[in-house]
Formats: sequence, structure tokens, C-alpha cells
Amino acid sequence: MAVKEKTGEKQSRIWQYLKETHKWENYVFLIFAVLVLVLGCLILTSSLTVKENFWLIGEHPMAFGWVLVSLAGVFTLYGLYPFFKPAFPEFKKITWLTFGKWLGNSIRVLLFLVIFALLFLLYDAFITQVLSRIFEL
Repeated sequence: MAVKEKTGEKQSRIWQYLKETHKWENYVFLIFAVLVLVLGCLILTSSLTVKENFWLIGEHPMAFGWVLVSLAGVFTLYGLYPFFKPAFPEFKKITWLTFGKWLGNSIRVLLFLVIFALLFLLYDAFITQVLSRIFEL
């Protein structure tokens, strides 16, 4: 019984968070973005053809396809912005490595890769020799 109550409580908190922070229009923009992107890609790949006598876009279907893909990008950015908005202040808290520490870490990683590559080459050469002697008999 307690598990169901906690689950229901979590769902209501999640639903409340989604209703307050991410309004329904963001979801509508994301749905439109997917639909418009699919339509634009269909036109660009010529899977969907536009008649030449169609008003305004008939003579330039490729340009219209690129307009649709661009609109899909704008819709996606507008729809996803509220989801990522709380992360922007966190980016200001990041401390980056100094150049010296970055260079030292990069050299260590490269040395590690070279050592393991040589190790695997030696293992391969050894196993190849052993297998060639076994199958020659």
C-alpha cells in the first residue's frame, strides 16, 4: 500500500512539475517540429512531389523543403528551451582545467593508448605464431 502511495505521489509531483514548468505549447511545438521535419525531408528526397502548378511552392519545391526543415529546427529549439533553461546557471559553476593540467592529462591518455596498442599488437603476434604452429602440424 505504501509503495502505491509513493508511486502516486511521485507521479503527481512529476505531473505538477510538467504542468507548471513546461507548458503544453512546448509539446505542441515539438510535435509540429517532427511533422514539419518529416514533410520537409520527404520533399527534399523527392519521395513527396509537389505539382508545378501548385500555388507559390510548385516552381521551387526544394526551397520549400529547406524552409520546412529550418522551421522544424526553430520549433525544436523553441520547444526544448524550457527543458534546458535550468541547466544554464549550472554552466557558470563549471571550473575548467588550466592548459598545463589539460596538456598533462592528454599526454597521459595518449601514452596509455600507445602502451595498450603495443600490448595488443604483441598479443596478436604471439597468438598468430602459436596458432600457425598448431595448425601446421
